[in-house]
Amino acid sequence: MKRSRLRSTLLAIAALGSLHVSAVAQNAGEAAAWESIKSSGSAAQLMAFLDSYPAGRFAPEARQKYSLAANTMLAPQVQAIDPRIPLEARRVARTLGALRVVKLNILVQRDGKARDVQLVATSGYDLYDREAMRAAQSATYLPGLDRGMAVESRMDYEVSFGLLCNRAAGNTTCDNGRFPTTCSATVCERMLR
Repeated sequence: MKRSRLRSTLLAIAALGSLHVSAVAQNAGEAAAWESIKSSGSAAQLMAFLDSYPAGRFAPEARQKYSLAANTMLAPQVQAIDPRIPLEARRVARTLGALRVVKLNILVQRDGKARDVQLVATSGYDLYDREAMRAAQSATYLPGLDRGMAVESRMDYEVSFGLLCNRAAGNTTCDNGRFPTTCSATVCERMLR
């Protein structure tokens, strides 16, 4: 019994260590990629960087340089959002169905904060709607850019709530892509909150 527990503990420590090493490697890769293009990158190079590191440490500066180089406008993006499954929803989750989506329209200010969050389409469950709006209001954003200058602009955004999942819609998760976007690892932690 003790051997089994020790083995499980060692495996868990090794897994956490490998996740930390991969995050450090990704940060180093991002830094190296940014160094190679930051002073003289073309619009194509900057877009390729943003495709590879959309929410990375250098994303705000890369977005600004790309907007200038391409002489274009960029829509605002969510930088960090933390929706939580409401406590009351846990008791009735099975009757709510596998997935509920809240559609929002958000006015993002030049400083990257939400000024106005509007409900565009309800999930059909009031607690999910309120939680999505709360999360969007307190989220941080990369503001819209017009030729390198931050501008106030609107964006559409979806927040999905599921029986076992709670994630911000899109191709990335708040756990840096370690788990599939259909069911984030943070769900287990959130379900226990």
